[in-house]
Amino acid sequence: MRKKQLYAILLAGALAAGTVPSAVWAAEDTAAVSAAAENGAGAQAGQETENSGQQAEETPAADNTVTAAPAEPTQTPAEATQAPVETPVAEETPAADNTVTETPAQPEDVPETQQTEPQAAGDPAEDTGISIKKTTDAGTETIYYQSLQEAVDAVQASTGAEGEAATVIEVTKQLALSNTVNISGKKVCITAAANVSVGRGDSGDGTLFGGDMFSVSGANSELQLSVREGCSMTVDGGGTDSSGTIVRVGEGGAFGLFQGVILTNNNSSAAGGAVTNEGGSVVIQGGTITGNKGEKGAVYTNTDIAVQGSVTVKDNSGVNLYLDNNAAVVITGAMTGSAVSLTAANAADQRVVLKAGTGEDQTPVSQEDFKAAAEQFTYDTADYTIALGTDGTTAALKAAASVSATPTPTVSPVPTTTPATTPVPTQSPSVTPTTSPSFLSYQSGSLKWVNHSTISVGMSTTKNCKWYYFFVNADTSVSQIQEMYDSSRAVNSAAANTTFTINVENVPEEDSWLVVAAKPDSGNVQMRVLKLDSDWFKKKRPAASSTTSRAPKTHSVTESTVTGLEEPLKFYPSTFYEFQVTGAGQNDSAPYVTGDERWIPLYWSTSQNPTDNQKNSTWRIGSESGIRQAATYNMYIFFKKQAYNGSEWADTDVIEYIVTQFQSAEITDEELNDWKEANNITTIPGEDDGYGTDGYGADLTATAGASSKDSGSSTKSAVSTADESPIGEMTALAALSLAAGGYIFVRKRKKDA
Repeated sequence: MRKKQLYAILLAGALAAGTVPSAVWAAEDTAAVSAAAENGAGAQAGQETENSGQQAEETPAADNTVTAAPAEPTQTPAEATQAPVETPVAEETPAADNTVTETPAQPEDVPETQQTEPQAAGDPAEDTGISIKKTTDAGTETIYYQSLQEAVDAVQASTGAEGEAATVIEVTKQLALSNTVNISGKKVCITAAANVSVGRGDSGDGTLFGGDMFSVSGANSELQLSVREGCSMTVDGGGTDSSGTIVRVGEGGAFGLFQGVILTNNNSSAAGGAVTNEGGSVVIQGGTITGNKGEKGAVYTNTDIAVQGSVTVKDNSGVNLYLDNNAAVVITGAMTGSAVSLTAANAADQRVVLKAGTGEDQTPVSQEDFKAAAEQFTYDTADYTIALGTDGTTAALKAAASVSATPTPTVSPVPTTTPATTPVPTQSPSVTPTTSPSFLSYQSGSLKWVNHSTISVGMSTTKNCKWYYFFVNADTSVSQIQEMYDSSRAVNSAAANTTFTINVENVPEEDSWLVVAAKPDSGNVQMRVLKLDSDWFKKKRPAASSTTSRAPKTHSVTESTVTGLEEPLKFYPSTFYEFQVTGAGQNDSAPYVTGDERWIPLYWSTSQNPTDNQKNSTWRIGSESGIRQAATYNMYIFFKKQAYNGSEWADTDVIEYIVTQFQSAEITDEELNDWKEANNITTIPGEDDGYGTDGYGADLTATAGASSKDSGSSTKSAVSTADESPIGEMTALAALSLAAGGYIFVRKRKKDA
């Protein structure tokens, strides 16, 4: 798809119809009950505010049943890989140009041999896994770069010309970013030509880099993430708290996401955990965004975004896709097998969230394709559904039914001055139902078990109110819930435009629902019903403790275990082996008590006092040039202590290590030659440096007391912190430290003709 065509799609979306504020039936001094199921996907707190604009009345739905509970959220953890470490790059200042940037073209439009004139010379000989193909009169030359930023810097500045293609930067190895990769004034397509992952690396001060992983902004600035056929790319945020998003799109910038790319595992204070778009353009034509958390959602955008193909945006923590201002999703083509969950700012009945756009051939998306696409979108909470418009080219929010309630009759006292013949009113006078926007909202994703009988839940309110909670049996009817309201129990106060957490105690053992009821200072009572009987939530319930209290569990780091290194390993060149590390106390089960301890694996090294570039946080080991002799080596594994503070696990400042050992197995000449033939390898790194058939790879020193005669044994030294034996020295590119790269793919070379 041409960039100009995709840009036209976004412009077309901006012309769609506006929104209409929501309308909810209510009555003075009555309780309006709205069903809200715990969702695991997310909703913005505090967005359900009163709207002073025009209100459209809607007849309440006849079906008063509470919305079914959501499916169990899926967590998709993925480890960030660590090599090669990106070269630190000074962050560029986005150009102060408010020109709207065209959206990115599809990778298929970009030739593999896009001609570039590198501004900084790369090394055409060393395969770093980051390359640009340059076409010359003599043919195609592949130039390698030490980091993604170096490759981006080598790309020519964009001219902004019609049909200008992005320069392809091909990635074939695992990367760990130590700085933001900035794209400004250039058009770049980062394409995986193998199954690769891009993670966070050391920032240079011993901490994990926590800023934006990619940033694209300014006129004629474009970033695409794509893959070659049969390949994949996982961009992993590392799972720890950070301040940066995975991709930040600024004013004038454009970002394109394509099939085969996964954005995951970024827990950030940025507006969007995976993508934060503030004034730029976003086109999603495939890919998956899952397992992320941001301040407002996994994907945050304040402009329309274009979507088509097979797209997944779900199972993030909190909101999945957050449409700020009046932003909407523009459908630019057929969608199949997609699952996108969203939340809209200023949510209201008839607020448009989907629009039909224009396809590649400049023809409008058909009503059939748009209808099919709309069915693949859902709202993050039960407050709204997404309904197709009568015009067939838009889809808007439809508020969940809110039912007028009649409270228990209240008896008014007889005034002392009233004659005996004056009739005494026995209940509140009847009033005509009026529209009333929701002021009480559930903070999606906040419902959690504290212990076997206690849960916590977050709520928000836009009005001063007094609240309380109570339980009802599962499947209790709306009318029955209404009759249970008791104003005398509403004694807890909440201020307007705040969020508050409820610690709900004595949760029944049988299937039940939680009802939170709030009475504002002026206006009508509202209730939120949260289901506690869904299978996934019941499975998360901690086991009942047999005792009311116990002493905290403390652990020594030496109780940690290492598996996968029991047998001697044949370290052929660029052959890597996975192993597993479990910290002491890491597998202890809930319920926890204050003072419980556990040890979390951080990184490993072959040095007792490793420098930053010797710290490997991916649990695999190998050698680029191989290890031919049989020997035994020390491995130091470092852990951070965590302590339970009564509500969550918190890091301490304590870092300790254990020592284990691994063995290399002897590789004979025959085995080596067979391996070379099987992998089309003619030359091994280091063979020309005097090793030859006598032993390629690093000159390794075995630990004291170990020899080649011991290599046949699978017995390892006990894990200990007192091991002072010599450290296996890694020369020749620190062969074993290169294991930080994660999954390593042996590049097969064609034999010389």
